[in-house]
Amino acid sequence: MVLVDCDAGRGVEVVVDLDWETVLEHRLLPAGVQPGIHIEEFHLAGSIVRADPRYRAALAARGIEDPDLVHIEAWTAGSFEDRGRRLVRALSWLGSGEDVDNQYARPLAGLVAVVDLNALEVVRLDDHAPGSAPPTIAYPYHQGHDGRWRDDLHPLEIIQPDGPSFSLDADRVLRWQKWELIVGFHPREGLVLHDIAYLDGGDRRQICHRASIAELVIPYGDPNPTVHFKGAFDVGEYGMGPLVNSLSLGCDCLGEIRYLDVVVNGLDGSAVTIPNGICIHEEDDNILWKHTHSSGRVDRARARRLVVSSICTVGNYEYGYFWYFYQDGSWAFEAKLTGIVHTAGRTNGERSPHSLPLGDGLVSSHHQHFFCARLDLDVDGIENTTHQADAVSHPWGPDNPDGIAFGEVRTVFERESEARAVVSPATARRFRVESAGRRNRIGDPTSYELVPGENVMPMAQPESAIRSRARMLDHHLWVTPYRREERYPAGEYPNQSSPGQGLPAWIAADRPLVAADVVLWYVFGAHHVPRLEDWPVMPVARIGFQLRPVGFFDANPALDVPPPPPADHCH
Repeated sequence: MVLVDCDAGRGVEVVVDLDWETVLEHRLLPAGVQPGIHIEEFHLAGSIVRADPRYRAALAARGIEDPDLVHIEAWTAGSFEDRGRRLVRALSWLGSGEDVDNQYARPLAGLVAVVDLNALEVVRLDDHAPGSAPPTIAYPYHQGHDGRWRDDLHPLEIIQPDGPSFSLDADRVLRWQKWELIVGFHPREGLVLHDIAYLDGGDRRQICHRASIAELVIPYGDPNPTVHFKGAFDVGEYGMGPLVNSLSLGCDCLGEIRYLDVVVNGLDGSAVTIPNGICIHEEDDNILWKHTHSSGRVDRARARRLVVSSICTVGNYEYGYFWYFYQDGSWAFEAKLTGIVHTAGRTNGERSPHSLPLGDGLVSSHHQHFFCARLDLDVDGIENTTHQADAVSHPWGPDNPDGIAFGEVRTVFERESEARAVVSPATARRFRVESAGRRNRIGDPTSYELVPGENVMPMAQPESAIRSRARMLDHHLWVTPYRREERYPAGEYPNQSSPGQGLPAWIAADRPLVAADVVLWYVFGAHHVPRLEDWPVMPVARIGFQLRPVGFFDANPALDVPPPPPADHCH
């Protein structure tokens, strides 16, 4: 357990033996090491700011008499404030008091309150645009376009009269189409999958011990003095668990659904249950495989996939976590990003190259979202070797007289110092984890490969504050040997952290990786230069990666998927 001693201003770690109901260890964290911000502290900061006389005076200078109309958000301070105090920087927007407000339409430009969450006080009020009036337009998004709804959508129903094809037992063991896994949940990471395996005949073949999104970093790229410090570590600084939505059938999920409740803790340590925090269902996924014989015979199988998902609301943004499992032995992760782009007030009349003007006095800043997947792969056992595979064009010569030949170059990651890489679409770069002990029918090691999706490099300068604290962003792929205590790529406590925590500190040992229990850390970034189409609420943007078998099976594992049932239009 992670606690905060408010009087001492220090964090505390406590280790408890649940079987023996005994405290095993009680450790005061070093000075300057700050635990993450609890969601109740997030709201508490708003109450502290509204009560401050200096803040009220700044509101009055802007023509705002009722502080309760102001929406306040506590952003982590990063390395911009005293690390010895538990501090946040609070930003403000003016609302109407109605629950249908667009809370981000009317920012209070230049107003930043620095709050000490232990002392429960505003320690400083920065006002870069004193007396500036907030924007006047509310930009609602909950009543359709100009108050009208489309009228040409007919009902779409998904039914499974015999129930779903998966089973879920009391221990949260999920079985579907030869897949078997445990659906877990963690207060910091949110949705976590454990013990992912494939039932191959009578053989239960291990693929992954644990899969999660271990960090989510959002560097903003706007030097506007109100927001220049924004660079959140949503997983490590806030925790995704308490931010999970209660999902609704027909709205968030469609079809034959099974839900799982999740449990997090309140600020006082009490258990808090979030109903329907995880959704499990099947989806049609178009064609699995098909071939038309020269005789006219058509053979086909229709694909479906298993979906395990959850959705978190982190202030203005919603993040959907979707793990997909397929009948061909592949599996994937996709993040769905939606919600409302974060806004700021314009402090001068000139258009900035770092943000998009949305209206009078209103802008949305350029930013990026970097997810880091922690994949503790165990491909046919815990002894694995990782390599990078690149396509390479072969030179002209006797073995390539037509100049058309190409092949693949393998780069084995033998030690941690070698096991850092970036994606390369031009060479179809893949990252493979292969078994050190099992071979397929042609003698190659069985393996799974990570296939990158959309990605980008961070735009912040390498020695900027955000990059110094999130060195994991320097590479898209890192490989380390499994260590129980190495859980988070930006370190155990990224809130107000010092540079170099996490992955760069671990790999300094340069440990061997051949025939080892390896962990892949895959960093993938969504690049968001806001569009007018993202306002006032943002359509879903998707980003992720795939894991697919390479020689793991001796043939197409989906040959036994039956053809679709005959219909009038299907022969």
